[in-house]
Amino acid sequence: MKKSYLIIIPLLAALYSCHSGGGNTVQLVDGPKFGVNKGKGDTGDSNHSASQPGNDSNTPTAFSSAMNVTNASKKTQPEMIVEELPRTYKQRKFMNDISNISYDLFMIPGNIVTFNPKDTTYTMRTLKAITKNNKPPVVNPISDGQVYSAKINSAVSFNGSFLIGGINVARDEIMELNIQDVAISSVPDSLIDIEAIKSAIANIPDDDKKYLYYVKSVTLTTLDSRKYTESKFDASINSCFVTAGGKTYSSNEKFKRDRTVSLFVVPLSNFISSH
Repeated sequence: MKKSYLIIIPLLAALYSCHSGGGNTVQLVDGPKFGVNKGKGDTGDSNHSASQPGNDSNTPTAFSSAMNVTNASKKTQPEMIVEELPRTYKQRKFMNDISNISYDLFMIPGNIVTFNPKDTTYTMRTLKAITKNNKPPVVNPISDGQVYSAKINSAVSFNGSFLIGGINVARDEIMELNIQDVAISSVPDSLIDIEAIKSAIANIPDDDKKYLYYVKSVTLTTLDSRKYTESKFDASINSCFVTAGGKTYSSNEKFKRDRTVSLFVVPLSNFISSH
């Protein structure tokens, strides 16, 4: 994600301030669209349903020291064996096209969105979070949010996919990759204004209500990566060298930081019926 994750258009900010005072009367609007899970898919797991942020306790984290080589024939290039990304991470809904989103991304929780099955995008339907007393979502830093750490090559299933923000490693390269959740914004159950939500969607046909969702939380994740290129070892060169598959790789790069944003949404139909 090259652009800042705090993106606010002045006009929308003005609209937000106009609606932030007074009562909690909510009217649905046709706001900007955004996509999720776009780009090259992960062939290792086709399930892209939303899940709660966090690590998968059943999947061990892969660290850079966990690099091995398969027993391959001479004609087959040896491959590194690394752990797959945690399943709970792969099941998240990753936002893209966020340059079109005119909201502070940490303020998205609490809003209603509509899922568009024809193009699998979402449309923002509210200008602010629907919460009791108009309180903002709660933003908390994540102190121990490491999701994944490994050195990977071009053969891994998630190379270049939305799961790692489109970061790509070429055939003659390996990449050191660290994924870490750094902050989460969420609406506690105690702050969800059920009555305001019911009022906002009262005139929506039942067939359309099934496409309405409430954004419960968003998670900001950083991806730190550094690429190594195949080369001969030279002690006189001030580079970082690693070996994999019987080959030597070097890098003069500093770690590059990218960001992704994932969201957890709840169907309004199920959400309201449980209250």
